Amino acid sequence: MKFNLLFFVRLLLRHIGLLVVMPIILASLVFFLTKNEPKVYNSKARIYTGIASGSTIELENTKVDFRAANTAYDNLLNLIKARTTIEMVGLKLFAQHMAQDSADLKIISRKKFNELMETVPEEVKSVVVKGDIEQTYENFKTLKNSDYSNFIYRLLNFDHPDYSIEKITGKIGLRRISNSDFVDIAYESDDAAICQNTLLILCDVFVKLNADIKVNQSDAVVKYFERQLQNSTEDLRGAENELLDFNRTHNIINYYEQTKHIAAEKEEFEIKYFEVYRKFHAARAILENLESKLETHDRKRIASSSIMDLREQLSKLNFNISMETLGIETDSTKIEKSSQKVSKMMNEVAQLERELADQVDVLYQTDYDNKSIASTSVLSDWLQNTIDYEGFKAQLKVMEQKRLEFDELYQKFSPLGATMKRLERKIDIAEREYLSLLHSLGLAKLRQQNVELKSNIKLTEIPYYPINPKPSKRMMLVAAAGMVGFLLVAMTILILEFLDGNIKTAARAEDKIGVQVSSIFPVINLTDKKIDYDYIQNKAVNAISRNVLLNQFKKSNGEKPVVNMLFSTQQSEGKTFVCRHLIAKLCELGYKTLHVTYDESDIGVTGEDYQKITYDISDQLYKIATVEEFAEDKVVEGYKSFDFVILEIPGIIRNPFPVKLASTMDYTFLVTRANRAWGDADKNALALFNEATTGPEPTIILNGVKVLEMETVLGELPKKRSLIRRWVKKIVQFRFFNKTSVA
Repeated sequence: MKFNLLFFVRLLLRHIGLLVVMPIILASLVFFLTKNEPKVYNSKARIYTGIASGSTIELENTKVDFRAANTAYDNLLNLIKARTTIEMVGLKLFAQHMAQDSADLKIISRKKFNELMETVPEEVKSVVVKGDIEQTYENFKTLKNSDYSNFIYRLLNFDHPDYSIEKITGKIGLRRISNSDFVDIAYESDDAAICQNTLLILCDVFVKLNADIKVNQSDAVVKYFERQLQNSTEDLRGAENELLDFNRTHNIINYYEQTKHIAAEKEEFEIKYFEVYRKFHAARAILENLESKLETHDRKRIASSSIMDLREQLSKLNFNISMETLGIETDSTKIEKSSQKVSKMMNEVAQLERELADQVDVLYQTDYDNKSIASTSVLSDWLQNTIDYEGFKAQLKVMEQKRLEFDELYQKFSPLGATMKRLERKIDIAEREYLSLLHSLGLAKLRQQNVELKSNIKLTEIPYYPINPKPSKRMMLVAAAGMVGFLLVAMTILILEFLDGNIKTAARAEDKIGVQVSSIFPVINLTDKKIDYDYIQNKAVNAISRNVLLNQFKKSNGEKPVVNMLFSTQQSEGKTFVCRHLIAKLCELGYKTLHVTYDESDIGVTGEDYQKITYDISDQLYKIATVEEFAEDKVVEGYKSFDFVILEIPGIIRNPFPVKLASTMDYTFLVTRANRAWGDADKNALALFNEATTGPEPTIILNGVKVLEMETVLGELPKKRSLIRRWVKKIVQFRFFNKTSVA
């Protein structure tokens, strides 16, 4: 039998009673169990998130990040169903109900309120503040956190239908509308007021939690940058104060301008120094030359104490004048005073020069003679060069002091530059850090404003008060129960069919036993009047007898009779039943048949063509070598005149069988039932029998197969079918264009 659609249909039809009864039982059970099913109300709220396309103040970043948007939606939906959120909702709802003096149909039904008042212990009622939901909520929260065995903790964590976390979570439905910024939040309850108020509380709680999370995150960032900016400001101010103190300590106004000015002054001073130095040595050389031209007594005169005093005074005045004129002074008042002082000293210098000239004139007028004209000219030159020499000498002395001052100034400013560079670098680093933190703080505040803008979730559709309950699913559940019952039975039947280890079909017989099936015989059910069992039985007998007759012609020597042994491994396999029909058919065809059997019952066949020999089952069967030895006198009259010998032996597992005779059999047939399994004992017994026989390998006569299996031999069975059944059969076999004739 092939496992096609027709096979499955026929298999299910064989258990049609169970397939009908079980679904009816399950459907009826669900029908009565859901008889008092409570009504369910549902409500819905719609919120606008603004996550995907909401406004933003980040003008530079206008591109939509779909991955970030999806993550934000996942975070939002998870926040709505978070345990903390649902716990707050359940506790606020409980506080709202307990704060009522009586049942308010907009908040809780009268039945629910009365049940609640009966359930809540006095310990909880004592902390209720009537009319003040917030205070009641705070009191309940304190009581809940006091220990883990109080009523409120158990109310939230066990299975209360209205307040428990698990029940509320299971009745919340979340759905994002396509790719929009809208999210629908649905809730259902057996109380319309509780349904609406639970949604209202849920929306209020999660909107605040979402805002707190977003704002706290951005606030933490802003506060961090504010602290860092404050530290950076202090560092920058400290560095600037350090530079200011440094400048004050070293009298620096502008270091770079001052050093530039000092360098310029130094360069100009060096030029003047070398000019004075040159003039000083030139004046000294001229003075020495003039003194060398004077007579000895002239040199003594000019070296007198009065002249030397005047020269000393003149030198001091020139030194003081040079000190005043070569000073590096920037104060205008001091410059003006210095100018007045220099002017006064210049007058004194002029006076001293006149006095010096007068002294020289007095000295030489005393010794005047005509020969002294040349000496007077030399003295005049000496006087002038002496004045110049003393002036240059004083300037050079002053310049040498000033040169030392410049060296000291350079030694002072040289290390100050490195220190100032370090301080300025420190200020620059602090300033850049300050500017970077200031920029980051600005971005953080911008981000904070943007987060606050985006976290401002709007409730666009307020949860409505459901008036009508949801349509009952009772009939759907009843239908589903019926379908489940049918599928459960059908699957059980199919599984048992596939797991069934019985032989059942010819194909499975050949596969399990390992030998070829020669004939099959159906099980007869006389109560089924739709099938012509006489026809099927006759055809099955014809098939068995046809194999026996064909074997006669296959015998090589043509000797008679052809001995056919029918054996089985177990008892009650139907050998006698098969033999009766086979012998009756052979006798009907006119063949003379000898029936050798251990069964004494009458098979109902009479006439000259039939003869029966009955033997006893004993260990003597091992010794039998010929068919004639089964007779009492070991002789069968007219044995050679028989066309066929049908030898029936008992089950070979529990009974002995003629081993010697088996080796001489022309043909052997293994008769076995289709409604049993083929076990190891059967395999071993058949293997032993095959070792004993030397003739052709035995073939199987499969007895008791399902009538439908006969279609593999006879084709379509003769059966009374309505037009509808014929069409259904064609459909399940996919034989839509099948005809009964050529025309």
